Amino acid sequence: MNSRQTQIGENSDHQSRDHEVNDQPETKPSVQRLQDHQPDAYTTGYDSFGETRVGIGTAKGDINRLIRQNEGRHQADGNHSKREAARDKKRITQSLCSSLVITPYQQQQAISAMAKMNLDHFGQQKQIEKVALCTINVVVNYDREQYFLNGKDRSEINLASIPTDQFPTKLEQQTNFSSLCDDHNLSKKDHYSIIQLVKRELKKIGYFERADQPLQ
Repeated sequence: MNSRQTQIGENSDHQSRDHEVNDQPETKPSVQRLQDHQPDAYTTGYDSFGETRVGIGTAKGDINRLIRQNEGRHQADGNHSKREAARDKKRITQSLCSSLVITPYQQQQAISAMAKMNLDHFGQQKQIEKVALCTINVVVNYDREQYFLNGKDRSEINLASIPTDQFPTKLEQQTNFSSLCDDHNLSKKDHYSIIQLVKRELKKIGYFERADQPLQ
């Protein structure tokens, strides 16, 4: 092979390499990607996109923290305390209702009533368990009375002619309700005073005018 042929072969090799495609990805992140992953790129109370994958992001694999963050139960969220209070009212009321012999409708009404009431209006009597017990008491007794009256006004019925065993049973007369009151240190005196407060608050939200409908 002469020198001219050798030179032509070398030039062909250089041209082939110049047209080869570089299939190796660029390992250096773009400027936009770096900016997107700066800490100040996210609002307070929310984690970065990486937080949706376990072990990646600032959670460092703390799945419990991540769950609380996504459910709005992390203290970094400004509305954390309000949401926790609302959850507690629902959870505690449901738990108390499950220990009583009441209808699903009565349970739903009690939970809705608790959710609507502002416990700050109860002053020193705003302990959730006590207010929930009294709210359940009011709601169940009212529903039982409405069922007994069957759409009639009390003035339209001669109550004296009805045998006492046909009157609806008051919830506070049931043993399991009394046991719950004892478990939560709800004395008869406190029970009476909180009952009055519950009725006052329920009147404010119009409960007794639309008790046959779910509270919205």
